[in-house]
Amino acid sequence: MLAYVTTKDRILNYIKKNKVNIGEKLPPESELCKILGISRLTLREAINALKNEGMINSIQGKGTFVSGNIDNIANTLNSNLGISEMIVSSGHKPGVNHFEKELVKADKNIAKKIGVEEGADVLVLKRIRTADDKAVVYSMDYFVPKMTAQFLGVTDENVSIYSFMEDVCGIKIGSGIAEILPVVAEKWLAEMLEIEVGEPALMIKQVVTDIHGEPLLYAEEYLRSDSFKLLINRRRS
Repeated sequence: MLAYVTTKDRILNYIKKNKVNIGEKLPPESELCKILGISRLTLREAINALKNEGMINSIQGKGTFVSGNIDNIANTLNSNLGISEMIVSSGHKPGVNHFEKELVKADKNIAKKIGVEEGADVLVLKRIRTADDKAVVYSMDYFVPKMTAQFLGVTDENVSIYSFMEDVCGIKIGSGIAEILPVVAEKWLAEMLEIEVGEPALMIKQVVTDIHGEPLLYAEEYLRSDSFKLLINRRRS
């Protein structure tokens, strides 16, 4: 995991532990570096990421202040983070309270997404993801055949798919286009996320590819709308 992502987690933990409220000031950079045991460059990268997420704000000549609710899981959509990385980078403890692996026949939609024949055997990994023991995401990951053998033997319910692919399989994950849709929780989803039927949720659909553009998996993720804040860094061209 990138150093600044870990540093974001440590800054957020510092804010929680020291009960720094919205509008209150953080220690100066030099002091924070000593407290966290990090370089100034890494701290600045983490600070800039938290600014982009609306969690903190800097005022020239006055300092850096807490400006957002750190209990929400924030993700800047220009960064291709996995669910575990997203939760950790927001200062929460990731976990799983439902873990299911199943070989299924790829329907027309799945086959098209990951580039296999309709009816081909694919592995789907279904999990309820938690942040500090609260159900926040229901995810379904459909793996291409070459990744199926790798993940069939995985028994760690908390495995980070992105980290496993990069650190164990030696695959470099590339960029991808994520589609975000508002949905209304039907009974099955409400039970998974421990919310009421009819409550709003967010659905993210994405084909994850390697750096050469080859599909690795197709992911469908359902997020509790009261637990996530998704941000987009918009620039004029």
